[in-house]
Amino acid sequence: MPTTPRVDVADADGKQVVTFRDRLLFDDRTVREVSDQLGAALPNDGKPIRLILDFSGVDLISSSLLGKLILLQRRVDGSGGKLVLCELSSTVQSVFRTSNLDRLFTIVRDQRAAIGEG
Repeated sequence: MPTTPRVDVADADGKQVVTFRDRLLFDDRTVREVSDQLGAALPNDGKPIRLILDFSGVDLISSSLLGKLILLQRRVDGSGGKLVLCELSSTVQSVFRTSNLDRLFTIVRDQRAAIGEG
């Protein structure tokens, strides 16, 4: 059974910008597919990964997705790259704040700021 596309990836100023197609990143299947598609979109050429995750249009995320994002952050750090999150709704932002993950991730207001980051 083919996997539903969950993310769109575009290039902006040498950085990969990922936008999510789902408003709810909550159920196990969606989180697994998002994680798999993010992993497939990352370069494996040994260069630093420069990635922006644009959460515009995302209303809710699960703790399972947070775990996947932590693993993604480690992979990006291991490459010497930079991961930036942007366009978080107040609900999604509060999930990061409540779990103290706002200290782990670079979170900026919008995509323009994310492109200019690092």
